[in-house]
Amino acid sequence: MAAASEYLSDFRPRSRQPSAADLCVPVPCMTVDETNDKVMEVFARHRDLNGLPVVEEGRPIGLINRNSFLSQMSKPFRMELYGRKSCIAFMDKEPLVVDEALDIDTLTFRAVEFGEKALADGFIVTRGGAFAGVGSGLQLMRAVAEMQAARNRQIMLSIEYASVIQQAMLRPSRDALARACPEADLVWAPRDVVGGDFFHACSTPEGWFAAVADCTGHGVPGAFMTLIASASLGQAIERRGPRDPGGLLASVNRGIKQALGQMDGQDETPGSDDGLDAACLWVQPAEGTLVFAGARLSLFVRRPGAGEVELLEGHRRGVGYVDSPLDQVWPNQTLQLPAGSLVFATTDGLIDQIGGPRAIAFGKRRLRELLQTQPDTASPADINRAIGAALHDWQGEHHRRDDLTFFCFRL
Repeated sequence: MAAASEYLSDFRPRSRQPSAADLCVPVPCMTVDETNDKVMEVFARHRDLNGLPVVEEGRPIGLINRNSFLSQMSKPFRMELYGRKSCIAFMDKEPLVVDEALDIDTLTFRAVEFGEKALADGFIVTRGGAFAGVGSGLQLMRAVAEMQAARNRQIMLSIEYASVIQQAMLRPSRDALARACPEADLVWAPRDVVGGDFFHACSTPEGWFAAVADCTGHGVPGAFMTLIASASLGQAIERRGPRDPGGLLASVNRGIKQALGQMDGQDETPGSDDGLDAACLWVQPAEGTLVFAGARLSLFVRRPGAGEVELLEGHRRGVGYVDSPLDQVWPNQTLQLPAGSLVFATTDGLIDQIGGPRAIAFGKRRLRELLQTQPDTASPADINRAIGAALHDWQGEHHRRDDLTFFCFRL
């Protein structure tokens, strides 16, 4: 049977990669029987010539650096002593010599390995072993910069389109939340163009379900994880229904461990130790009940007129990950809440953000105090804006650490 590479060979990109030939500039060269007087003449005629190759039978054997040569020949009596001697007296006998077909990436590594000399003096380019021209270190640096800029543009275009896909994935949940709880407010702000946080919501005639989740990583790796985790959660809701948040976390745990090869006892060296932290809610507004299950994320609740904000801590284990058992259980916590109760959930991008005069985390205590100061008449959108402003002031000049997702509603 033919190798897969043989079948795929016709589908490989055919565009030619930049090579040393693109940097090759034809220049005069010297032969071993020509003199230093001749070298001086050539450098005088070609003021922009930095290096003069020396060839023997058409093949390069050395390179004469302009500055070094002129410096040597300007010393007293050097012209009289060396003017009529072979030009090999002042040539570098070990210049960097590359074939014109050598790609720019490999040429760059060769130049770096060769040292400063290759960037300062340039390099000789050959065609079939024969001298073809020279390339300069500056040309090489420009070519590398242009290639990197083109690659970065291509990567950014891909990531920007990935952001469109990720936002489209979240839109049904935003719409479901808007129908179930019109005043609820959601903030989803990836640290990069795409992120590792996601939000999931659905509703039934009896109530509605919502989850905020923080997957391993941010940027592109995190975004991949949100696709896996969100799909797994959606499948779990279809099978089990939305009323049991803890059971849904257990189902997602099994789904992720199966998808990423983290099955305990079946793979001693899993290729991935990834998963997510999550806060899941089932809300029945007519009965005033809320069922919460958390995996390393907490829930903040403030009853009308209460003196403090309640903190419901999530379970210490995350969902997925190698160290989470396949049969891990996340317990449900059920609350009976009066109308007007404020409920707030967030990923750790808010709580762990460094800032303030001592460069410490924002923290749960500061968040609880901030929620406590909000008027009972404040809308969830107003509260989220206040929290966003407080976080911005707290962060100050410190860099953003993570993706940020939080949502707020009143029962």
